[in-house]
Amino acid sequence: MFKRFFMWAFTCTAALSVCATDLKYPDSLNKEITDSITYDATLESLLDEITVVAKSKTTKTDRMVIIPPRNKVEASTSGVDLLQRLALPGISVNQMTGNIGLISGGILSLCINGVPASSSQIASLDPDDILRIEYHDCPGAKYGDADTVVDYITCRKDKVGGRLFLESMNCIGNGKFATLDEISVQIYHGKSVWSVNAGYAQMKRDNWIRDYEETWRYPDGEIVRMEKGLPVKVGTSMLGSEVNYRYVHDEANIFNARLSFSYNDTPYKEEGDRHSFLTASDRPYITEILEHTAECTLRPSVSLYYRHAFDNSRAISFDMEGSWLHSQSNHTYSEKTADKELCDIFARTEGDKYAIHVRGIYEATMESGRFTTGIMHNQSHVSNSYQLDRNGDNIEKNAINQSESSIFAEYHLRIQKWGFTGALTGNRLSATQGSVGIIRYSVLPELSMSYHPDAECFVRYNLQFAHKLPPLASMSGISQEIQPGMIRCGNPDVKSFSAISHGFTFSYSGKYAGVNLSVRYLDESKPVMNNVLYEDGLFVQTYMNQKYFRKLQTECMISITPVRNYITLWATPDFSRYFSKGNNYNIVKNIFRIHFGADVEYRHFIFTACTMSGPENYMYGDEIITEKPMNMILAGYKGHNWTLQAGAFNLMRNYWMKTENFSPLTPYKSEAHCGRNIYFAVKVSFNLNNGKHKKEEDIENFPSESSLDMDAGIVNGFK
Repeated sequence: MFKRFFMWAFTCTAALSVCATDLKYPDSLNKEITDSITYDATLESLLDEITVVAKSKTTKTDRMVIIPPRNKVEASTSGVDLLQRLALPGISVNQMTGNIGLISGGILSLCINGVPASSSQIASLDPDDILRIEYHDCPGAKYGDADTVVDYITCRKDKVGGRLFLESMNCIGNGKFATLDEISVQIYHGKSVWSVNAGYAQMKRDNWIRDYEETWRYPDGEIVRMEKGLPVKVGTSMLGSEVNYRYVHDEANIFNARLSFSYNDTPYKEEGDRHSFLTASDRPYITEILEHTAECTLRPSVSLYYRHAFDNSRAISFDMEGSWLHSQSNHTYSEKTADKELCDIFARTEGDKYAIHVRGIYEATMESGRFTTGIMHNQSHVSNSYQLDRNGDNIEKNAINQSESSIFAEYHLRIQKWGFTGALTGNRLSATQGSVGIIRYSVLPELSMSYHPDAECFVRYNLQFAHKLPPLASMSGISQEIQPGMIRCGNPDVKSFSAISHGFTFSYSGKYAGVNLSVRYLDESKPVMNNVLYEDGLFVQTYMNQKYFRKLQTECMISITPVRNYITLWATPDFSRYFSKGNNYNIVKNIFRIHFGADVEYRHFIFTACTMSGPENYMYGDEIITEKPMNMILAGYKGHNWTLQAGAFNLMRNYWMKTENFSPLTPYKSEAHCGRNIYFAVKVSFNLNNGKHKKEEDIENFPSESSLDMDAGIVNGFK
């Protein structure tokens, strides 16, 4: 059924159109790029039989500019694969799912030539077309909430012609299966480029086990609950497809339109399914527990982008994205003994979220620096319906409206070896639910200062103020039963809260080794976090504004190239210390991880190996989650327009995920595992280019993050 759905979605989106060519570098940007290149090291570009060797990485006040070395380009099959081989600090690439994320968590925005892009579009990029990658690890005010921006700057080689890209990876293990398929078709004609991309990923395993230990502390005593887990199925499927049209009328006018479609189906949810036998201190018998959660989301969206350059130093751009997110969730929980059913809890949730994102930016480049100003507006409406029994007699509904409007001004200044960035943002936040609402006005400054003593070293400090709305689910007035004696509900009375973040960065890029050290400190005042109450004989899992949350995170990437152009090795130790003070708890915890990677290219033979950090390594409120990193080994042969690779995932370690909650009333520890989670993989790529070759440079330097509105704001009933 899902395969038929995939073909239907791809056929529908293929009926629409895409993009353009013929852009040249503005003189001011040419000067900026030229000034940033030191002709001493790792990139070889053949220009009219003259070989120019240039430094592949250059760090600036607000970003790192990476010119991919030729051997990395030739060994890569896609934009995602190239990003994996470049091993940028803080970036995690999961080759099994195709996801690109941040090791330390947060919002990552992907762009192609400044236009917001999806991971499927990145996967369809031809590495030969990538001029450079701009890695904004300290994005300014114009990027909104994005913590990091990765912008692919590409060129167009085919004046008239087309390109077909196919990639498929299948992974099989004992009781496990995963697949990742990508297809892209691009047609170039004159000043227009049409492209259609589609990706499909599926993952499932049947040996997921979760053990549980929980304590319920009543006013007159406590109950200890111990669960011994049994194997259950978990699985998810993801489909994404899009059509993009790009038109360049001349060097001053660019138009881009994209229609996207995504569908996620999770018939067995990893954190919402369990089968176990419960032993409780308040009962003499053993109880069998069965919990099951199935979810699916459907999200079509349309985005428009337009840029007009007045001259070589001034430009204005507009972008807009509108989306509709439809979500469904079914949750069941039952307890029974050998001869009696103790409880049967059912909940069905269906909801819609409509969101729009609008932005306008004006940017001017001057002799001493760059001035940017703009306006942004985000608006969303969420409407969810909760059916809390199987007969449909108990139905509750809630609706929440959210908006954020801001106007900002930002100035970049360069004085010899120093760089300064100052920004000021006027912000209005609004959230309403019935007669309850939040309206908050704030002025948010931002400061960044950097020093570049020589071509190898770079030091930067940045300070940023923010104001945040509570998560959607936390504001909902809906209550759901988790299990007998415990419920979860939102709190419409929660308030917005403020945050201050500090960042320090040091990098060294030498001939054979590189170091990138980042230290970040986040301080949230009165954040909205989990809170447990005891009311009317029930434990109530809800949300409240707590006292503070602080996070100190240190990450250091060390890379070496012992054999130039052939071997790259890297290691990234990561240490986070969390300070969470609630109204009735004070918790301090640490998380330490270390990641490794190796990349080898020799003639047509390629090899890559790395550990991949999962997203579940963080602490917030009274809960900490840690997850064992995945690992990957792939080796193969790359031909002229095809690649064949084979390898394994999770070859060396058992996989597990641990959750600990330190609530004073209902502390618990959950340990989920699936033993040796080995997948053996085969990956095949095919790339066919056809057309008249006329190399044209194509650049857009006014990026914007994609406002992927995937938060449905649902209050769930699983642990």
